[in-house]
Amino acid sequence: MGRFKFIIFGISLIISVGSLITYWIVSKEDSFSDEIISHTSDAFKENLNKFLDSVTLAVDELNSNTRSISEDTPDMEQLNKLYSEMILSDKYLMGIALSDEKFSYIIFREKSTWATTFDIDMTDSTSEWKRLNNKLEIVSEWTDVATSYPSKSNIKEIEERLKSSQFVWNVNDSPVPDSPNMLSIVFNTKNQKGEKIITGLIYNSLNLSRDFASVLKYEKPLVSILANNKKIVTPIITTDSSSIAVYGKLGSQIESIVENWYKSDGLKSSSFSYEKLSQIFWTRVVSLESKVGINGFAVTISAQDLAKTEQKQEQKYLYISILFALLSLIFFIFKMRKSKNTSKKIAEIEIPSTEELMGIISKGETEYVEFKSSLRWDYRQEIVNKVLENVILKSINAFANAKGGKLIIGVDDDMQILGLQNDFNTLKKQDADYFELHLRKLINNQYGIAFSNENLRMSFYNIDDKIICLIQIIAAENPIFLKTKNKQGAEVEKFYVRSGNASQEISSLTEINEYINIRFDK
Repeated sequence: MGRFKFIIFGISLIISVGSLITYWIVSKEDSFSDEIISHTSDAFKENLNKFLDSVTLAVDELNSNTRSISEDTPDMEQLNKLYSEMILSDKYLMGIALSDEKFSYIIFREKSTWATTFDIDMTDSTSEWKRLNNKLEIVSEWTDVATSYPSKSNIKEIEERLKSSQFVWNVNDSPVPDSPNMLSIVFNTKNQKGEKIITGLIYNSLNLSRDFASVLKYEKPLVSILANNKKIVTPIITTDSSSIAVYGKLGSQIESIVENWYKSDGLKSSSFSYEKLSQIFWTRVVSLESKVGINGFAVTISAQDLAKTEQKQEQKYLYISILFALLSLIFFIFKMRKSKNTSKKIAEIEIPSTEELMGIISKGETEYVEFKSSLRWDYRQEIVNKVLENVILKSINAFANAKGGKLIIGVDDDMQILGLQNDFNTLKKQDADYFELHLRKLINNQYGIAFSNENLRMSFYNIDDKIICLIQIIAAENPIFLKTKNKQGAEVEKFYVRSGNASQEISSLTEINEYINIRFDK
């Protein structure tokens, strides 16, 4: 866990420094409006092509679905099922419209509901609308005197326009109450009998603007789509009335720019600057490989908006640098305080007096107290037994992984004080200092110097001319494992915890993980 936190600290620091360097580099570079709008248009071109590819697929699918209609006046429920499935499968598509001399049909997706109309009486100026739930069941109905697009009221106009162009693009008010403006592509198709039907794919202009927001990061960008018939279609991508007013005043200027662009040789992508409404605007006209009736687009942004957004983009790196620098600083301070608090805990551990220690011994072994007769002297066999050293390390492991405690060496289970002289006699130097040096070396090799220094405090007592050792163990911040060898001589790691007055091994990996998650991951 500690290593993982250190890695996070390192990554935060690298991101902070890297973002600061990036900010310094980009802030030193000169940025010009023509360059910025050129880069913006290139990025938008990629997004627009993805949208037009989606429209191309939708056109093919709509042609196929419409050719499956065999009746002169198709069933509304059949149409709802057929086209709702098509709309749901498309990221951009909002609705579908069908119209001929016999009927007019539209279905819109609105969040989790549908709005649909199916008119057979082509002489009536009103439309009967139904609201459907996600199961295509009727939940409400209303009558709308407004015209929809395409609809019976403008079918002749659309037919006329389709004579000169395979696809007709339009921006229209939505016929559905409280719905945003829509961008539609209308084209001719045929039913199963070969009879002509005018069909339309309908898109939500605001939804498209949100999809394109990753590249159009400006406050008031204006996008104009150039259709094959040289018609300019301008999806309104804002609900701000003041912005819409500005767009309207810019329309004639953009029409003039596009007209001159069409007259130029090669129709190369070009940038134009001009003064309008007491400020400078830039318009970039970009050609496209013709797709579904679109051969180009124009992006219009004010010079002020370009400069302000570019500055925000530069400052983004500075904010990222500051954010990750703060995270690194907080982490560093936390670690320093944690380290100081740990050292302080060691320093503040009170060393019991001889009388207090005798009182502890008199109460016997508990969850927080354990006795060991020796470090390495085997009283039964009366020989040096280094296996006993692992028993001491096991007890330290158990206390550290639990709540901490006191380990007293030189006292047996019957609370009889044996002293450490037999252990001393097995060492190079027969005294308490060398005993501590030897024991510290064992602990350092097993758990590391940091753990030994921060979590253990050793004290020695002379009781009735017998020296005993008290090891006070602070609960560890991270889990520790005891490395030992199994019967086959292979090195294994074991995990102990203090349970009652005994050191208990947890051998199941599942139980170890559960214990660590509860005890350490806080």
